[in-house]
Amino acid sequence: MSQPPIQDRPDIFILDRPEQLRVLGATATHDAFIGLLNIREGGVADIAKAIGKSPHSLYHHIEKLVDVGLVLPAGERRSGARTEQLYRPVAHLLQTDPDNDDPDYLAAIAENARADFRRAGKAVTYALAHGLAKRQPDNANIASLQFTVPLNDEQRQRLVARLNAVVEEFTSELEEEEGAPLHLVTLGLSPLKSS
Repeated sequence: MSQPPIQDRPDIFILDRPEQLRVLGATATHDAFIGLLNIREGGVADIAKAIGKSPHSLYHHIEKLVDVGLVLPAGERRSGARTEQLYRPVAHLLQTDPDNDDPDYLAAIAENARADFRRAGKAVTYALAHGLAKRQPDNANIASLQFTVPLNDEQRQRLVARLNAVVEEFTSELEEEEGAPLHLVTLGLSPLKSS
């Protein structure tokens, strides 16, 4: 049975506080958030199952996500003799605040970016080491691109607009298929330090 498109959740959530970025930068908390994104709504046991962890190890991380507003309570359900809290992500797409120039906020963005690229490197390493990577062009499930180009303001703005359009178009039309493997997509763009 097909689930509704991912974009049926609230649109984009603006990360407006450094602590939100720092919470997502922590691997276990990030994994819990991704697990919840994958299942859309559920209890800690559901999230743990989605990411292959024990429920006991996730309670603290879910609390952190709730504390910074990235995960919201979504009701309760009876589980045997006890009541279980259900959660849902605040949104599927998260975005930094382009107008926030607070030094602590900018430092948190940088820390989060480093964590994202470390995760991407670990995912590629794991896929290659465990025979999960498909590298043939017509069936690839792994890609790593990095290039350095001179960009004037107009070219840079066009590139960013195209990247944003690809993400928006792809995620707005994407329907989750049960059992489909998750794929990590990490994009980055930054000016280089002048030599």
